[in-house]
Amino acid sequence: VLLIACSFEGISGRILRTLEAQYPPITLSKITGQSGQSPALPSIKWIVVLAGGVVGDQGMPYQLQISHYSRERLIEGIRLYRLLPGSKLILTGGIGFDGSPEATTLSRVAEELGVAKNDMILEVEARDTKDHPLYVRALVQDDPFILVTSAFHMPRAMKLFAKQGLFPFPAPAGHWSPPEQFWSPKNIFPTASGVRLAELSYHEYGGLAWAWIQGQI
Repeated sequence: VLLIACSFEGISGRILRTLEAQYPPITLSKITGQSGQSPALPSIKWIVVLAGGVVGDQGMPYQLQISHYSRERLIEGIRLYRLLPGSKLILTGGIGFDGSPEATTLSRVAEELGVAKNDMILEVEARDTKDHPLYVRALVQDDPFILVTSAFHMPRAMKLFAKQGLFPFPAPAGHWSPPEQFWSPKNIFPTASGVRLAELSYHEYGGLAWAWIQGQI
């Protein structure tokens, strides 16, 4: 019964939204300011992008070697990098299943998309979310920075960074888009995508609970 209930995207999607709605995305107006007001963001030097996994074999183009979560995060990081002159990308992610650091693969995709090598710093030691703040701290020190990760993953990431005394500006990416009408066919019938949304939700809430038990947040 639980599996069937979770397969309805109208249900599982709204569970996921409880995570995604905690931090709004960074819009252009927050960077440039509106109506003559000063920008909401101070002078930002660093944009930290958390890797979201690699999935393809090494014989494929680089953009197909990374998961769609990594692509969403990297695209948002590059967008902000181009909107903030003088900023640099910190790509963080250690060795994945294929034996090469995730950050290295992300940097190759970013380079193909026009980001200069000297505007990227690779952090290749972190193996999971709890490790990122430890290694990022040494790079950013006391400077303000933007943190880019998936919208559903942002609440856990922000809590882990705060535990280490780091308070970045959140830039969530890859939000779930609900159907325009609740009673659309997409919501009436159970789908595999609905189960996937439920899986993401339970994974993140489980991760938050485990991090709290371990004293990481």
